[in-house]
Amino acid sequence: MSTRIYLVGSDTGCGKTSVAAAILRCARGHGLKAIPFKPAASGGDDPEVLAAAAALLPGMIPWICPQRFAAPLAPGIAEAPERFLGGPVDERLGDQTLAAAAAALDELEAELRPDLTVIEGAGGWWVPMPGGTWQPDWLGALGATPVIVGRLGLGTINHTLLTIDAARGAGHRPPGFFLSRTTTTHDPSELHNPSVIATAADIPCLGVLSYGHNGRGWLSEEIFARLGARPRPGRMTRL
Repeated sequence: MSTRIYLVGSDTGCGKTSVAAAILRCARGHGLKAIPFKPAASGGDDPEVLAAAAALLPGMIPWICPQRFAAPLAPGIAEAPERFLGGPVDERLGDQTLAAAAAALDELEAELRPDLTVIEGAGGWWVPMPGGTWQPDWLGALGATPVIVGRLGLGTINHTLLTIDAARGAGHRPPGFFLSRTTTTHDPSELHNPSVIATAADIPCLGVLSYGHNGRGWLSEEIFARLGARPRPGRMTRL
């Protein structure tokens, strides 16, 4: 079975897609076959970016992103906002939605046989998702390990630590966090962001992604091993 990591943002627009794409590109340089999965997308072109980073043909996009909504809203709000506004919610719908996503991911991995599956969530921890569910439900349903992604810059210490605490409170053990520069603007806080968060949370910063970096050569084999990703026996070629 492929190792599954689930990128959870400290907020919307913190650089999850850039980090996911960079991981996918970097993995190939270490002989790892890595694939993306975006269980639900709303607005934007994230699935296309992820498919290109994994060198997948456009025809695979419906496989890697089985649910897609046009409105740039949280996926659950884009699907049916009334489910989060006190209206009646059929719990069976949530279970069916999660089961369908899990089945879609199982089918994708069976077809492509990856060493690592990079699941990109939507926004931060508490995000409304399809079927009247919330993002933490999807982590459990997909059997993935959360890895936190924060935005490099002022404010990220609070946002990232709160997200790590939320994951731990739900019974997960994040192996580390990434920080991503989302603009060309620098601020003095960036110098201390990685070490302060790592010290406070007692988990490592796995990497800081520069603005516009494509990810090639970004991460070491040690980082992928920390994420639990190793090439399958007999897979010797660089992918």
